[in-house]
Amino acid sequence: WEPIETALSILQKERENPNYFPGFKIPEDVAITGAIKEVVQKSDIIIITVRSTFFRKTVRQLKRFYKGQPILIGTKGLELSTGENMSEVLLNELGDNIPFGVLSGPTIAKEIAGGMPSAAVVATYRKSTGILFQKILNCEILRIYTGKDVKGVEIGGAFKNVIAIGAGIIDGLGLGINTKSAYLTRGLNEMIKIGTKLGGKERTFRGLSGIGDLITTSFSKFSRNRSFGEAIIKVGKERYLKECKMVIEGLFATKAFYRLSKKIDIELPITESIYRIIYSNSQPEKEIEKLMTRKPKEE
Repeated sequence: WEPIETALSILQKERENPNYFPGFKIPEDVAITGAIKEVVQKSDIIIITVRSTFFRKTVRQLKRFYKGQPILIGTKGLELSTGENMSEVLLNELGDNIPFGVLSGPTIAKEIAGGMPSAAVVATYRKSTGILFQKILNCEILRIYTGKDVKGVEIGGAFKNVIAIGAGIIDGLGLGINTKSAYLTRGLNEMIKIGTKLGGKERTFRGLSGIGDLITTSFSKFSRNRSFGEAIIKVGKERYLKECKMVIEGLFATKAFYRLSKKIDIELPITESIYRIIYSNSQPEKEIEKLMTRKPKEE
């Protein structure tokens, strides 16, 4: 489903997305349409991967035609206005009893499309729904695990985007692997800290949807959030955002987690530094100094 008419025309004619995934052809047996009614009514399962800012609007559009199919959420983020996970938005709009799952893990789209093997986790409240998605998605290039920690999987998938921006800043400054490794370790600690506070399980953040996704997003040249952080140093935030055609989910996630941390009174030093760099134009070098001169403590 592609709601934008100009983009829809290109997809149908060229069978590829020249802006986001040039060179990757969409198979002929995949129908491309702008009619959400047709998509929902003819589908046995529904997969939603729109950006987090459009998620609620999309769910409201499909709600009129929804007939109870299992829904898989591939969107990684929090709703900025409410601080809700995508599954919370989904259940608020469609009701608490629908079958759904959330997909997350180290899955850079271009690598998956290029046939490079990886693994991901599908978290569901219903075991049968998880097994269904596992059977559909598991293949020779994508190993799918099932899990029950929906909240933890979602938080990890969203929070890693915040940390990845900082990883890109470190790359831009040329600070080296020691700096980056130490930073990511403490970033994972913040993920666990807020994730468990919000109801996620610690073991989840040490799995595919936590540290797995964090490593990929913080090192990959295809990572939009890491690339954005690097661009802050090399070309400037405003110029990059003006020229970039891709969605930077970390922009929204940083603000959402910053607000959430204040609301639930939890200290997230790295998140606060990333927030100040993006939204208060604080100098990255100044924020690094603040982090490095914090009062020493036990690990």
